[in-house]
Amino acid sequence: MQIFKTRISWAIYIICAALFFFYYLFPSDAVKEYLADQIRQMHPYLTVKIGRVKPSFPPGLKLYRVSVYHLDQTLAGLDDLKISPDILSLFLATTHLRFEGNGYGGILKGRVDIIKKSPGREVMIDADLSGIQVNQIEALSAVTTHKISGNLEGRLTFKSNEPNQALTGDLTLINGQVEFSPPVLSQNVITFDTIEAEVELNDRSLMINRCQLEGSQLDADVAGSIKLSGRSARKLLDLSGTVKPHEALLAKLGDNIPQLIKGSKLENQGIPFRIKGPMDSPQYSFY
Repeated sequence: MQIFKTRISWAIYIICAALFFFYYLFPSDAVKEYLADQIRQMHPYLTVKIGRVKPSFPPGLKLYRVSVYHLDQTLAGLDDLKISPDILSLFLATTHLRFEGNGYGGILKGRVDIIKKSPGREVMIDADLSGIQVNQIEALSAVTTHKISGNLEGRLTFKSNEPNQALTGDLTLINGQVEFSPPVLSQNVITFDTIEAEVELNDRSLMINRCQLEGSQLDADVAGSIKLSGRSARKLLDLSGTVKPHEALLAKLGDNIPQLIKGSKLENQGIPFRIKGPMDSPQYSFY
């Protein structure tokens, strides 16, 4: 019995020592390079930088200070991200991974499916957002000069086998405001209850397939595109839609209401508008 206890003690000691050295001697730099290379292969316009990587339990990886870039501009940043594989799926045709991260005051979580035998190893990502504070997202400065705040929720999806390899989003922004820069119709701030949007980020464009704003000051529907590049002057807007100001906003506008708006039947269909041109000096028109 004493020999048996001694062997068990030694086995436990060896396992603990192995786990100790595995954790503290974990090849963090090599794993960071591997993960960054996998992202580049998945989408040529995406790059990732990771502060450090550590093994976690249940078996997985814990990533710290994760930044994702699109065309060298920050797309997202997370304080930490935990990735856990479905162990059995590692030996199957499709590997399943789950992830959960914290950033911008909220949570990002979802799953990744990697089909190993498909051409180029097809990757499918589904992620849910909750509690994200959009005023903390640096990437918004790449698509608008206006300051937007509110609580963001929704879903992001990505499929590497699609022709344009687009990242799509079905998003809802709740209880927020837009601080206009420059002002629009002499208004600096518009508050809203919700903004619902269906967007698509591909190689060099952000496509807004649908964007619906509802609030006490106005309702609006917008669609169009924003061409992206590394310099602000080359970010080009091509947006159109309708806007329906409510009485409170019309009273604030006063003499700043364009003549076309004054003659419109606002209570019915709203006012068609278009925004076109460079982001730093776009042209607004009502028709």
